[in-house]
Amino acid sequence: MLTIALAQLKGVLFETTFNLNRVLSMIEQSKEKNIDYILFPELFLSGFLIQDKVKELAEPVNGTSIRAIQHKVKETGVGVIIGFPEYENNCYYNSAAFIEKDGSLKGVYRKTHLFDKEKQFFTPGEEFPIFHTSFGNIALMMTFDVEFPEVSRIYAMEGADLLLVLNAHSVPYEPHQELFLRARALENQLFLAAANKVGLEKTTLFFGESAVISPEGHFIAKAGNNEEMIVASIDLSDIHKTREEQPMKYLTNRRGQLYTSYFNSPHAIK
Repeated sequence: MLTIALAQLKGVLFETTFNLNRVLSMIEQSKEKNIDYILFPELFLSGFLIQDKVKELAEPVNGTSIRAIQHKVKETGVGVIIGFPEYENNCYYNSAAFIEKDGSLKGVYRKTHLFDKEKQFFTPGEEFPIFHTSFGNIALMMTFDVEFPEVSRIYAMEGADLLLVLNAHSVPYEPHQELFLRARALENQLFLAAANKVGLEKTTLFFGESAVISPEGHFIAKAGNNEEMIVASIDLSDIHKTREEQPMKYLTNRRGQLYTSYFNSPHAIK
């Protein structure tokens, strides 16, 4: 059984040290609740609307902040998925670090679908890594990624059991968040958990409503609109039961060859 926590928190824009201390405190609290992994929102370490301060705030994945989190994780045994602005090889990425329960860095996911002005400051990611754990296979996405069904379908086809979403959804997109999260879980018949920001950054209000969703698209747990940490225990092997018992069987009923033939035809919309 996997126990996950969603840290629906307010961050302080541009204040990495303050936000980092909140992360470390939440990890310590999670130890007392026997949590396996805690998921934080998108760009939580820096704040979301960093825009022209990306170069000032970005860190390499082996930088001070991530190393501090790794040290705390090693002390507590609580794994962490944390959003941060990453710098590597003269590029800046909207990234998420996956830190295993022993404090080791399993890898980094870089947001593949950049929204609006993000394109001016970040380089889009090009990979869809799956992180293999003792509980099952876990994959990461971020806010706008969820609105492209191709991302979650790739993960499902590659064997992901759980999608963890680092969100930064703001008002008035509450209906969109619920619709997309439930659809991505249902159409791929896997678990999904999303941690969204709350609070005000500049004139943007983040609404929370973080959630854990079953392979049938039902809410297992859902937060409100204020700071909150929700905890849920799930058995990732249940996805196999769902896929066997439900008649839809979306993954096995796909007609991959048909889709490929269409996109390779002269009639395809490029």
